[in-house]
Amino acid sequence: MTKILFQGDDFGFTRGVTLGIIDSIDRGVLRNTGLFANMPTAEFAVSFMKDRPQACFGIDFNLVAGPCVSDPKEIPHLVDENGMFLKSGLRVRDPRWQTVEGRAELFPYDEVNKELRAQFDRFVKLAGRKPEYLHEHSISSENYRKVIHELSVEHDIPYSSEIWQKLNMDGPVNKLFASSMSSTKKVFDPNDQLNKDTVEQFFSIADEMIENERSVFCCHPGYVDADLLTLTTLSLERAKDAEMMMSEKVMNWVKENNVELITYRELPR
Repeated sequence: MTKILFQGDDFGFTRGVTLGIIDSIDRGVLRNTGLFANMPTAEFAVSFMKDRPQACFGIDFNLVAGPCVSDPKEIPHLVDENGMFLKSGLRVRDPRWQTVEGRAELFPYDEVNKELRAQFDRFVKLAGRKPEYLHEHSISSENYRKVIHELSVEHDIPYSSEIWQKLNMDGPVNKLFASSMSSTKKVFDPNDQLNKDTVEQFFSIADEMIENERSVFCCHPGYVDADLLTLTTLSLERAKDAEMMMSEKVMNWVKENNVELITYRELPR
């Protein structure tokens, strides 16, 4: 039996994103989502957790959107004068982003460690328990990955990208998004987003996924609201990703191929 881990990121980003993810769980194939614990909407998102035991709730560590959790005076390289994270588009256009040394300057270990631990603690405070998995959001620096790895070991919680690689789960989806320039430039054209067909993208790698014992399909489902448009350029396509998660065509394919919808709980460590 093929097992697929459907993951939808950025739970709690805005009310619209949150409700799109909840619908994708209740009416679709989504079974894993990670909380943006730093966002004002996080508490609203957490209110949906206890009534959905089929869903695995992790944390998406966020250093590029919205307000910080820790004291902004203690993380000056990560935020602006208002305590808001510097956006990913600004980061990748900085020449320092091109080198290991430069990325360490942009994202100093001590500051990253302080903020990610603050986000972890806020998740625990809001949810009353630890996250079920750890996931990185948007651009990824060495210090960012190092801190997540350390938290994973310290709390015995799976770190998404590490376990995907260990279990050879991410080949098909990596192939699908390998040619996307937006992944490095962080520029998401509105017309491209409106024309995105996530259902078609899913079926372009479906045969490859069905050949694997385990695969992952990860995207950003959600509904678009005004707050989202001010926070990120990755906005309109979230509705397309939600459409895919709730697609009757996808759900029928899952049933016809006897696919098991899995979470991080079922993955061997």
